[in-house]
Amino acid sequence: MKSTALNTSRRFVQTPLTMWRWGLTALREGTGVVLVTLCLTATGFSLPAQSSTSSDNIQTGTFDHSRWTQILTRFVDANGLVDYQALSQKRDEFDRYIRAIETTGPMTHPHLFPTRDHQLAYYINAYNALVFKGVLSRGPESTSVWSGLISGLNFFVRMDIKIDGDNTNLKKLEDKLIRKKFRDPRIHAALNCASISCPRLPQIAFAADQLDQQLHDAMIEFVGSEANVLINRELSRVSMSEIFDWFEEDFIDFEKENGNQQPNLIDYINRFLKSNNQINRDFKINFLEYDKKINAQR
Repeated sequence: MKSTALNTSRRFVQTPLTMWRWGLTALREGTGVVLVTLCLTATGFSLPAQSSTSSDNIQTGTFDHSRWTQILTRFVDANGLVDYQALSQKRDEFDRYIRAIETTGPMTHPHLFPTRDHQLAYYINAYNALVFKGVLSRGPESTSVWSGLISGLNFFVRMDIKIDGDNTNLKKLEDKLIRKKFRDPRIHAALNCASISCPRLPQIAFAADQLDQQLHDAMIEFVGSEANVLINRELSRVSMSEIFDWFEEDFIDFEKENGNQQPNLIDYINRFLKSNNQINRDFKINFLEYDKKINAQR
């Protein structure tokens, strides 16, 4: 098994709102409230400014991911492939969602993220949305986000992103925030790095009140695909996605924390396979080549 420092993330070398005035909002939405704003201002009165979070968040009391669901439903097909070209031409709602995650999050607005699941759902959605933004910034990218002398370096490490008021990169977001803080290996079936071999993008955002089931279902789907877990019982061999190699530590640590003193990757995968399809833990393990081509609709 590979265990070098560079293998800690598949994103890197195969390991990787502002204060809005009611009048301005009304003007953008085409209503007549701006006229009231102007009249009140002229007479010495003013309407209160909105907070830096969206009105949807204020109404619900938690961060709103409905725009992200709209984007996924519109631009992602049933196979998880993305119409980046169409999104690049109709990106107003997407840009609004990006502005929200860039300025609002568990650190700057903790009251909008009252539970662990609210926080984790936010970070997964934010990661996937910021990957979209990175793809679009490349024209959009039509070949692979891994291009470059060192695979993935430019996209996952050198490309600056902003989330929750902080400047960082995709690799740090994944490793330092999502993996280290939440310690749930199922996130590897939810984070999408804009590549064919990545987990399938769902057509709905991850949500706090459904998160445990969504992550469970995502991992069942991931290991249930022969593109990710290919069992050859005649040769006593199982071929796995390189995700299980790059992040082996996450899966093994989870097993140890749940009472398995001598775990291997097969033990973790068996948790999500039906009883009649369990893999003999003594099978030889090898890893499938990761298809890094862009996950774009053709």
